[in-house]
Amino acid sequence: MEKNIKQGASEPLYRKVSLILLDQIKKGKLPLGSVIPKEIDLAKQLGVSRVTLRQALEILEKGGVVQRVRKVGTKIIAQSMASTYVQQMDGLDSILRLAGQTAMRVHRIRTLPGEPDEGLQGVASATGFWLAIEGARHLQGHSGLSTWTTVYVDNKYAGIAPFLDQEVDSVFALVERVYGLAVHSIRHRIGACALGEEAAATLGLAVGTPGLEVQAWLYASDGTLIEYVRSVHNPALISIELKSTRGTA
Repeated sequence: MEKNIKQGASEPLYRKVSLILLDQIKKGKLPLGSVIPKEIDLAKQLGVSRVTLRQALEILEKGGVVQRVRKVGTKIIAQSMASTYVQQMDGLDSILRLAGQTAMRVHRIRTLPGEPDEGLQGVASATGFWLAIEGARHLQGHSGLSTWTTVYVDNKYAGIAPFLDQEVDSVFALVERVYGLAVHSIRHRIGACALGEEAAATLGLAVGTPGLEVQAWLYASDGTLIEYVRSVHNPALISIELKSTRGTA
């Protein structure tokens, strides 16, 4: 089965709110260096819930536009989103943060049998089929595409498909929400690659351009695979920083 998602699908409300706030900042309605109004007041002005507003502000914070200052509030420190992103790998939360700082535009959904990617070798699907979700990511506040990605989830999670007709932060978060699961651990494999035709065309680069390939396996606490993803990043836009701390004797 194959499903093509039409272009121009709607964005989640919190992302629309982040764009409205960013526009107000750029136009000086919310001046650089000022502190934004209290959440309860700003949410009322925008006609949204405080939860939606907080999600929008989180996008701006991750993009380097606002900063939360203790006992002061949320301060505006820039008028545009960062054009590059360094993914910190020093804990589960920071690893998952890329999904919040970038948004995925779904291009195609397919149901595939067996082991459709070498990263799934030896991994049994409960249904015998995988839901393959292909798309591209862009940094929040920027239209240029940073990443070509394919996400695989067991077809038993096919109930997430109706939520994939708009931009999404991540597929695993949909699985978590719809099926009541939680990502407990992640395994990564990082390497260099040369862009193939599809990835190169999507990212607007020449075939053979060096890319940064990341494979990730996301597991539930019982060891069940929630998601396997293979991503090819434009290294000019996305980089990875590893941090380790020596344990005490």
